Amino acid sequence: MTIMKKLRIALGLSVLTSSALAGIPVGRGDITVDATATTTYDSNVYGSPNAIGDYSGTFTPHAAYTRKAGEIEADASVGLSLQRYLDQTQLNSDNLDADATLKLSPDPARNLSGTLNAAYHENSDVNTDVNARIKSKTATFTGTVALIAGPRSDFALEADYSNVHRDLASDQQLFGSQARFDYKDFFDGNSLRLVGNYDEAQSSGQNVRGADLNQNSYAIAAGLGRTFYHNVIQAGISYGYRVLNRSQAETATGATRQSGPVITASLEGPFLPERYFPKIKSRLELSYEDATTPGVNDTGGKELTGGLHLDWQARSTTVASFSAIRSQRLSADDLTVVSSVVQLGVDQTLRYNLTGYLTTGYEWNTYRGAGRSDETILFTAGLKYVFARSWNAAASYRLTSAISSQHEAAYDRQIVSLSVAHQF
Repeated sequence: MTIMKKLRIALGLSVLTSSALAGIPVGRGDITVDATATTTYDSNVYGSPNAIGDYSGTFTPHAAYTRKAGEIEADASVGLSLQRYLDQTQLNSDNLDADATLKLSPDPARNLSGTLNAAYHENSDVNTDVNARIKSKTATFTGTVALIAGPRSDFALEADYSNVHRDLASDQQLFGSQARFDYKDFFDGNSLRLVGNYDEAQSSGQNVRGADLNQNSYAIAAGLGRTFYHNVIQAGISYGYRVLNRSQAETATGATRQSGPVITASLEGPFLPERYFPKIKSRLELSYEDATTPGVNDTGGKELTGGLHLDWQARSTTVASFSAIRSQRLSADDLTVVSSVVQLGVDQTLRYNLTGYLTTGYEWNTYRGAGRSDETILFTAGLKYVFARSWNAAASYRLTSAISSQHEAAYDRQIVSLSVAHQF
């Protein structure tokens, strides 16, 4: 996007600001406008072993439109982030964010629901997959529709598409879709779920093999679920089979087809004894499968993935959380990444207008087919202070400390930010 186009968008935001100040309703909805000014110190702007630090300032005007009237509800927003560096001026960037969602308004008499979302996001930051600063542009589209077919049965269709363009590493296009049928409350409270998936993945081939990703996969699964303990705990298990077709150049073996079973188990609810842990919310989900979108040199290998989440309302003003997540994803340079993260967090209300948070975690990443493994310490802390009806200030600190089997992926980075925001 050219500078002139972005300047036109910024001018449009200023016009919206004037309208919002005048309190003009638009299309049976409301416009809200806010602006944030941020100053930041980054100790390692390139995320490399040879750290270079710099200061930057960012101004972000943002406008949002919400309509909760009529048959179709709407939410839309647009923002422009103008970032300028003190010394590393080549890193200056203007990043656009836009998002729009349409959905059928809730109606007990209607057996159909649906949502459609489109978003565009620009970003300029360090990418840990390639250990370089990347400018990316991402467009996403998602849609869901659900039909209640009867008192115990319903259907759902979901689809999502993403298109990522990067100035370094691979461009990637991902498409996923799912058809689902649920039949509830049979044989004394059991439920049945049938699922079919179709996925596609393509890339520009900026990877260690110089091979474009060209994949499609099909999967079917059937599962049973049941509620326990006064309908509080929900448990389920499913079994399915998946077939992946891919280009011959993606792996050294030249394999063009992979197939195998997919097993998923889930448990949701206070599975810790409620008598002793009455304020804990918990969720557990596990899967055993190949990567949905395997990268180059990944010829298969099932992994146990899933997550455990616990939230504890320790006091009316304190919420503590714990999570352990293991997942597989596609990296920016077309590799399969197996990631494990353990994290602890605390959210605290210090005063009626002052809140704070602390999180600390440890992350392990293994890059299949590249002989690389990373271990990273993560720590964040922040405060938010509301000092007037439409003004707030925030301060944050983030530490990233990584060690790696590859020298260029080992680095330390600290980011300190102060911001002031005003809602018109």
